[in-house]
Amino acid sequence: MKTPVIILSGFLGSGKTTLLLELIKQAYGRQLKPAILMNELGKADVDGRILAEATKDVPLEKLFDGCICCSKKSEITGSLEGLLALAPDVIIVELTGVANPEEVVDAMSEPGLLDKVRLHRIVTVIDGENALDYNSIFASDKQLVHTLRRQMSVADLILLNKTDLISPAQLTKVTQIIRKHNDSASIYHTVQAKIEGDFILEGLLPLQLSARSTSRLKVVSAPHQHHHSSPSAAHIQGNEQAHQHNASFSRIQSIYLPVIQSTAFSLRELGKFLKAQGSQVLRAKGYLPVSSSGNVTLIQYVGKQLRYESSTYRGPHYLVVIGYELDEQKLLTQWSALKG
Repeated sequence: MKTPVIILSGFLGSGKTTLLLELIKQAYGRQLKPAILMNELGKADVDGRILAEATKDVPLEKLFDGCICCSKKSEITGSLEGLLALAPDVIIVELTGVANPEEVVDAMSEPGLLDKVRLHRIVTVIDGENALDYNSIFASDKQLVHTLRRQMSVADLILLNKTDLISPAQLTKVTQIIRKHNDSASIYHTVQAKIEGDFILEGLLPLQLSARSTSRLKVVSAPHQHHHSSPSAAHIQGNEQAHQHNASFSRIQSIYLPVIQSTAFSLRELGKFLKAQGSQVLRAKGYLPVSSSGNVTLIQYVGKQLRYESSTYRGPHYLVVIGYELDEQKLLTQWSALKG
């Protein structure tokens, strides 16, 4: 059974930690055991201390010194595995204000996590008071502007926060900006990130899993501590065999495409297959044989560019496609035709 993951994103000071504290209370109200992965800028543990003081018994992992990005993926994987060992019913990931939620989704598709976690929701908190100023303030930092836009566009739920501090005209303008980048997410107006009801946790039930760790509840990783995970063939095969019936409330999906035969793939045909899915596909990654010698190749598809490199991976071959509102059955049918 996969453990659901909720990702909280939003720029610095938007109200994510306030929302996180509220979600923890709601989780306990639903008899759910939450665990937290918190990402902080710099080496100082500020929000983590606030959280630790407010929630004494919640398992907590912290990643310091920057955004969650490709250079941190091994740490994300290790942190999630450390929390999973404590058998939580839900993992809530609070990102730093300059992190892209897609990086966590990408890390969740690593071999060691494929059959252990599933994305439940991506929630982005927008600072209604300051959102209109971001484009001009950060005009020279295209990467940051891109990240802030991605935080909006990949969200399933958006909290437009601090609505008590802005005029109706400003509220309308901020809403228009959100809709420009995301025309389907639900938007909720909030004050101090206070939400009515527990719709973010909708669909979650106690998993009643057994903890595999006897360590103390609070798990805190030191700055620059690197976790290493090794791919597990059993995990991947288990994912292939067990179809998950748990409802996901996220528009982003990770679809596992297994390789039954060891026939070598053509990189050209593989690229055509991925590009044919259009803009719905955000990323793809996996390990495939791509030559007559049967050598395993790490495949990465980002920004409509197919990248590949040799690998020493020894597990089953597969490809994971990450994208918006994908037609899983159609994708599987096209994948089977490609292999044949």
